[in-house]
Order: sequence, then structure tokens, then C-alpha cells
Amino acid sequence: MAVLVDDQTLSGLIRQQLVWPDDRVFTSGHWYLRLCEAVVRGAGGALSGPFLSLPPRRREAAIRAVLELPDQIELLSWRQVAPVMASQLDGPGNGLNLLSREALAVATILEAEVIMAAGNENHLLRAALRQVGLG
Repeated sequence: MAVLVDDQTLSGLIRQQLVWPDDRVFTSGHWYLRLCEAVVRGAGGALSGPFLSLPPRRREAAIRAVLELPDQIELLSWRQVAPVMASQLDGPGNGLNLLSREALAVATILEAEVIMAAGNENHLLRAALRQVGLG
């Protein structure tokens, strides 16, 4: 079994604030990009704020882990993802933004459970996941 985690959940895993699932852990390219941008900017928002509150050594290690993604967090190649995104455009992906379309495609390929952090739940994505039997 695989789980697909959003950027906030990925952050919690890397900061060791969440328990690692027993399943294989994936994230999408866009969710990973958002987390990387947040920690590089360090503006103190919802994604970077939790890193800034860590003690200096833990903060440095956690930021390094984001930028050098640990092997236990997997990403699919766009060679796999893009065709599925394109095929879902007129179906369950209709009306979703690019970030959500990628997450839908990755979840579909992996038949993965999608974990979105509390307060970060995307209802349109969740509805599309239900349409493909992953809800």
C-alpha cells in the first residue's frame, strides 16, 4: 500500500512531528515544490513557520532534509504522471488546478490513500478521488 502526502503532512514527517506510516510514502512534485519554496523563503507562514520554531540544529537538519528529500519519501516521474493527468482532464480532473490534477494522477497510478493535513483539506480533490474510487 502507498500513501500520498500533502506538503504540510510531508513537513510534519520530516520534522518528526508525525508518525511515519508503515506504507510507502509518496508526495507530488507540486506539493514538494511548495514545501521547498517555503523553507527557502522562511517567511514564517503555515509551511515554514514550524521549521522556524525548531531549535537551531534541528531546524538546520529538517531544512536540509526537505531540500535533500530522504529516500523514504518517493516521487513519481512526470513520464508516468503527465499522461494520466492528460487523460483525466475531461473526467475527474476537470475543474482542478494543476497541483490537484497532479495529486489525483499520482494517487490514481499508485492506488494510494491521500493524506491532507487538517486545515489543508482540498474538497475538490477529495471529490475527484472519490470519482476514481480512492475516496
